[in-house]
Amino acid sequence: MSLENYETVAERLARWLDMEHNGQPRVITHLVSQPGSDICVFRAELWVDSTLISTGWAEEVRGQGNVNKTSHLENCESSSLGRALANAGLAGSDPAKRPSREEMAKVERGASTSGTPFTGTKTITNKMKGKCIHCGGTVDVGQGIATNDGSGWKTSHLDEQCPPEPF
Repeated sequence: MSLENYETVAERLARWLDMEHNGQPRVITHLVSQPGSDICVFRAELWVDSTLISTGWAEEVRGQGNVNKTSHLENCESSSLGRALANAGLAGSDPAKRPSREEMAKVERGASTSGTPFTGTKTITNKMKGKCIHCGGTVDVGQGIATNDGSGWKTSHLDEQCPPEPF
C-alpha cells in the first residue's frame, strides 16, 4: 500500500470548495464526545446554503498511534471531514481509494503496532436515548453511559444507579 496513491483531506476539501455550487459551501464540525475524554468522536457536515450535503463520523483514541499522542482531537476532526467529503462523492474516481490518505495512514499505523486489536472496554457519555441493560428503564441522552466491550454498544444509568421501580 502506497500512501501517495490516496488524496489528503486537505486536497479533497480544496476540490470541494472549488466546485461550482448553487450557493455558499460550508463545513461544520461537532465534537460529539465529552471534552477531555480519551475517546474523541467528531461529526462533520458539508452544507450548501441551508442544504445538508453529507456527514462524516470519526473516532480516535488518545495515545493510540504517534499522531494521537499529541493531536487526537485534530486528527479526529480531520478524519470526520474526510469521511464527509468521501460521502459527498469526493473520493476520487477509483472506489478502492475511497479512504483518505490520513485514514490509510491510520490503518498502516495499526498494522505496524502490536498487531493485536483493541480488547479493552470503551465507555463514553451516552449520545442516544437507550434502554438500561441493568433495569430496562429509559436512559435519556447524556444521563448515562454507553459501553462497548467489542460486542456492541450497551447503555446504562450512571454508576448503575437505576431509578427505583414505581409502586
